[in-house]
Amino acid sequence: SRHRFPGLQSKTVTLRPLSAAKFGRMAAKPIRRLPGLCGRMLDSRKSMESVLAEAARDQDCGGAKLQLFDLLCIGIGGTIGSGVFVLTGKALPIAGPAATLSWFIACGVCLLSSFSYMELSTRLPTKGSCYVFSYHGLGELAGVVGAVCLTLEYATSAAGVARTWSAKVYSMTGMWWVACFDGGAMHSARCNTAADYYFDPLAGLLTIACHLVLLMGLRMGKIVINAMTIAKIVLTMFIISAGFTCWTGNMFESVGTFAPMGFGGVVSASSMLYFGFVGFDEVCCMASKAVRPAKTMPRALVGTLIGAALVSATAQLSLASMLPGAMKGVTFEEAFAQSGRRVVSHIVHVGELLLLPLVCLLGYLPQPELMAAMAEDGLLPSAFSKQDSNGTYFRGTCIIGAVSTLLAAGVPFAVLWDMISIGVLVSFNLTNASLINVRYGNGGKLRHARVDHAVWLLMAMCCMSACGLNFGLVDPLLQGEGIRVVLLVFGALCGMLALALLVWMRCVLTPTCDMDDPEVFKTRMVPFIPAAAMFFNFYLLSAFQAINFLYFAIFLALFVSGYAMYVFAKRAKSDSDSCLPKKAAHGERSVAGTPPNDEDTQVAGEKDTSDDAHDAREEPFADAAGAGGAVGSGTAVVPPRPCAGDSADSGRA
Repeated sequence: SRHRFPGLQSKTVTLRPLSAAKFGRMAAKPIRRLPGLCGRMLDSRKSMESVLAEAARDQDCGGAKLQLFDLLCIGIGGTIGSGVFVLTGKALPIAGPAATLSWFIACGVCLLSSFSYMELSTRLPTKGSCYVFSYHGLGELAGVVGAVCLTLEYATSAAGVARTWSAKVYSMTGMWWVACFDGGAMHSARCNTAADYYFDPLAGLLTIACHLVLLMGLRMGKIVINAMTIAKIVLTMFIISAGFTCWTGNMFESVGTFAPMGFGGVVSASSMLYFGFVGFDEVCCMASKAVRPAKTMPRALVGTLIGAALVSATAQLSLASMLPGAMKGVTFEEAFAQSGRRVVSHIVHVGELLLLPLVCLLGYLPQPELMAAMAEDGLLPSAFSKQDSNGTYFRGTCIIGAVSTLLAAGVPFAVLWDMISIGVLVSFNLTNASLINVRYGNGGKLRHARVDHAVWLLMAMCCMSACGLNFGLVDPLLQGEGIRVVLLVFGALCGMLALALLVWMRCVLTPTCDMDDPEVFKTRMVPFIPAAAMFFNFYLLSAFQAINFLYFAIFLALFVSGYAMYVFAKRAKSDSDSCLPKKAAHGERSVAGTPPNDEDTQVAGEKDTSDDAHDAREEPFADAAGAGGAVGSGTAVVPPRPCAGDSADSGRA
């Protein structure tokens, strides 16, 4: 277009529009990448095209699919067990009847993290949950860390629940079929239900039974899960109704009666009850098996949290009505026994024994999906991604079942529960940080280094602020001690720096993801809501002892080292194979001195998980961008909902 400027009639200025590829090269500075394996671990990310292609393949594969009701059964069935049967009794002496409010406070804090899961599960509707979110938004190493945290949350915690269930069976029958590691007798100093240093064959048998159900396929699995979840809800409603029939006293007589420990007790109980919602993110790992995951995932997440909060809070009120002045932790079984309802107490005990295996089954359910996602990305052997005609990862499930059986039967969990909780909270923070990075253009590829650095700095500031405020203000007040001024000032300064960083992100940076797609759930007030979720998660993390962080660091280091050695060995093998002459495929003969094309040598239907395939998955349009945005022939493109920069033409292929 030509424009004539007043006063300069003899000159004409011609404005020529820039191509999208040229504008992209001018707008973004090149990002320096570290060489070798370290560079891949820190810089490489899973592209949007790869995620959507995998999601399309998962939707086209055979086997049963999960409806919204099935996902709600998975989410609610995995959360209300420990909350109703265990945590309600532990919260009662801390906050009294006001622990009912603590459930809703804990649910509200958990909702802050769930918003990140809702948006990312619609943008990345595939299996893997936190692993895929972190791989796409933060990098490959962060994705592996997320996978380790999910393994703690899923298979490891399910093995611990199996040992808890077997201990209840032993207590009821009075027969302990265990072998103490120290060679002593049961109920000795290191061989009891508190310090479970014994070999537990019954827990191993339960683990085998759960994996046999999974090997039958999702069609049979969801029937078992739905039936047991409905039975658990019916049992919970029976417990709540029976509890209200034993109402004693008036808990609403005064504020002191309802909240004997004041607001501090309510806050302390909320910190503990937060873990009653652990498992809500499990539905995200089953996105590949869901029908229309972009729509069903947010609804399943919200329904799981609200449903679990309503059921658990009502159960808490029912227990408080039976023992309004209880100053020690009691379970429903013990409360009914103290009220003279022996029959009801036995029904609760038997019902818990029959339905607790559901928590184990739901814990093992998403683990094969997680391992398959890593195998498809070349981070685990391909055996984990092999599916049978029913869409079941048969080999991966067998391998996971064997390892989980050994874990449930032979590993004491007395020192592992806190480590599992640490892993859950770390996975929540990785997901929140991934959403911020994805919103501001670093999803699928590191494009803006300063944004990536700002996100990691924000996590550090939230961590130091939460720890400083907890150790300097909250913990001393709850313990009746004096305020630690130095820690309080340090936490406040870190909090102000974090707030300033958030304001800079909100006012200076512009979201580059597609914000107009009606099918994508969009979290409001980003980055403030994800940052608030990270702050509260770090506050909960600050309550754990240092030894538990050491256990978590050792566990994490072992897994990351194994991943690094596997990737390094695979790259070395790929380099050695590239030096050998390649065979012609499909009956073609290669001309002497001219090796056949790589595309011809790949077997049809076999996924290439080499490093070259990894780089191609990471930057699928690198060659197309250099050609002015034209996609080369033979390149399969999946166009829905890309973020800006994932393709050469401003986010559209």
